[in-house]
Amino acid sequence: METVKVSKGRNFLKKGDKIKGLFIILQGSVRAVSENDEYNMEPGSIIGLPESLSGSYGYDYVANADCVFYAFPYRTVEDYKKIFTEEEKYVAVFAMGAMHQANMLIRRYSIFYKKAQEYDKFFTGSYEAYQKFCDEYKLPEKSHPGIASFGTVAMGGKIEPWVLEYYEKMSGLSLKVMDQQLARDYVLGIGAISNAVCWMGKSMELIAIWKGYLKENKDMLLSKSPDSLFSMYFELAKKAAFTGADITPVRQKISELMDFAKKSGFYSEQLMQTVFAEYEGYDFSRVMQAESDDSQQEQTEPYEEGIDYLGQILEYSGYEEKKAKSFVAALQEYKNLPDILATTDDVRKLRRKLTDDFYEIYELAFFHSLEMSYMPTSVKMFLNFGFMDEEMVGKENTRSLFELAGRMNRCKADNVFTIYQWLLSVYQGKNEPSRNEFDMDYTGYLNEQKKTGKITAAQVPILAKDNRSKLQFEIQNMFVSTNRATYGKISTFCPILYKDDIIGAPENMLVSAEKANNALNEIRNIDFSLFYREVGFSDPEHEVNMEMIQKEVIPYIILMPNAGSKAMMWQETAGIKKDTQARVIFPILTVTDVGEMMVEVCGRFRWEMCRKIQGVRWNDVTEASLTSEYSDYIQYYRKNHDLSADAKEKVKNALYKSKNNYREVFVKDYQSWIRYESKGSFRLNKVARDIIFRYCPFNKKIRADLKANPMYREMFEKYEILKDRKARHMLLWYDRYQKKGGVITEELQANKDFYNM
Repeated sequence: METVKVSKGRNFLKKGDKIKGLFIILQGSVRAVSENDEYNMEPGSIIGLPESLSGSYGYDYVANADCVFYAFPYRTVEDYKKIFTEEEKYVAVFAMGAMHQANMLIRRYSIFYKKAQEYDKFFTGSYEAYQKFCDEYKLPEKSHPGIASFGTVAMGGKIEPWVLEYYEKMSGLSLKVMDQQLARDYVLGIGAISNAVCWMGKSMELIAIWKGYLKENKDMLLSKSPDSLFSMYFELAKKAAFTGADITPVRQKISELMDFAKKSGFYSEQLMQTVFAEYEGYDFSRVMQAESDDSQQEQTEPYEEGIDYLGQILEYSGYEEKKAKSFVAALQEYKNLPDILATTDDVRKLRRKLTDDFYEIYELAFFHSLEMSYMPTSVKMFLNFGFMDEEMVGKENTRSLFELAGRMNRCKADNVFTIYQWLLSVYQGKNEPSRNEFDMDYTGYLNEQKKTGKITAAQVPILAKDNRSKLQFEIQNMFVSTNRATYGKISTFCPILYKDDIIGAPENMLVSAEKANNALNEIRNIDFSLFYREVGFSDPEHEVNMEMIQKEVIPYIILMPNAGSKAMMWQETAGIKKDTQARVIFPILTVTDVGEMMVEVCGRFRWEMCRKIQGVRWNDVTEASLTSEYSDYIQYYRKNHDLSADAKEKVKNALYKSKNNYREVFVKDYQSWIRYESKGSFRLNKVARDIIFRYCPFNKKIRADLKANPMYREMFEKYEILKDRKARHMLLWYDRYQKKGGVITEELQANKDFYNM
């Protein structure tokens, strides 16, 4: 034995070093430190005693102050015999130290065991309560990423209570009693010490387990991560508040979480202040406002990172688990392709599978949305933009789309629909399904199904009134076809949004209702009669049997969930009646000029509407119409003496570029008519200009501005004569009608205004 002095702060024994001695603390204190535990040892404690059977130190021993020790050489248990033989009184001293240290370590074990049990019980109960709240509020449950690996603490082992009681009693004995009990017999002393050391080792092992368990799992309850249970409760409270539900029970549970965190001692004050401050400062009663002070923003949860968007979408849709796994695997394979735009057979096959699954998931998600009061933003992104996977789109684009999904009111107007809103209107019976790609409406489709034996005659009237069947028809026909067509690159089309299709900020690409209608109105201000139709007016009671009046019917604009480059005119009327809305299809995201796309669509509308009105005689020149006269002009342009050689060459080139499609030649001329001719910049030849003006005249102001130009003067004069003749007829029968007691309705006033345009 020798006396050893150690200065404050010195790490004089290191974990893992072979035991070279045992040290009784006479003065000062020592800190025992390991990766999972640390505690102070006061005078009377024996350093190295807990490890005396293992052969190496289990802690780093650091002097808290200047210390004085009795040092005893020690390497194996046999060295106890030497120590006790030289000084018999040390049998009781070492045994007493062993009892005290065993009692201290077992007590420390019991503290951490109890804390782990309490944490396990509280976390498990809180997570189960979270799941119940989600079910009660009918909100999607966010899966906790750590819950799968969250093991029950019962697996860690325990020390029976009698052991703690035994060492409490033994450590309470005096040194004199211990000396008498062991009779200074080194055999009894070594046995008592070794037994205590075994329990010390067991305690140290379990302390490491329980402290490690708490260290590993405490962040699952509270951290800055959006995946902590506290954050999940906070987000749930926000979502529930947005739906107008009573969130008092959730807030009570959040208060319990906060109280537990404060009392547990697991978390720093700074962390709790930071995390709790956001919750405590949040106003759950606020109403989220849109950009305009006059309109409300849609209810949506705040953006958070780390969302499993694809998982949420698949879970929300209720997609069959086996199919979902297959879809996820196929999508991963698609993302791993070296060239995602490849057109090889295997890539086309993969793309086809993803496309088929996409529409199946879309249909399921749509029907599920009808049953739920709340729709997660991830699902809104899917239904409105075709978004499914953050990696496919990129983190920044995902965030932008997330924010746009909370402002979808910008894409709503009386005549503008997102595809989700449109499908909803079909399901609710507000609009009939569109015609399919074979120009067959829903009724015709049912009759065809009956003819082919796929349905019975008895099923036809039932399905004719079945809104679910109507919706499926709309999804499987118009939606599938136009989503692909408006994308623009048909051979590489996949309905899942991809980052390469997003050029610039999604905010700038968004086709809002305002942007679409501004483009439409710009054309209407030039070609004022674009959407006017001749419809019959009858009021026999006031002696008006039938008069034709002009009625403007603004088309529906439907936004497909893709980032595309094409717009299309799907159908010129909703049915047989001429005074029903046309259906124009646009991508919801595009970098193409919306105004240019709209002009092209309106040109096609002009042509197709005329064809519908004229029927089989659409190209019969004996029946004067836009299509018949224009077709005759194109067909016989070579013999037309009003065309110069240069003009004929241009017609020839236009036909070649349009693949001999007369409509497409007209559309190009119509674009020039709107963009250039209306401003006095001549782009058309004399014949084309004359035909287009007679059927697509400029408004009154433009006519007045261009009237002095000799290229237009004669056309304008003829037009005014014809218009005045029709206006006089209209005023005469209006006068007779009013004298008979008829009232000039809003519809009749609009007809009168038409002749002043």
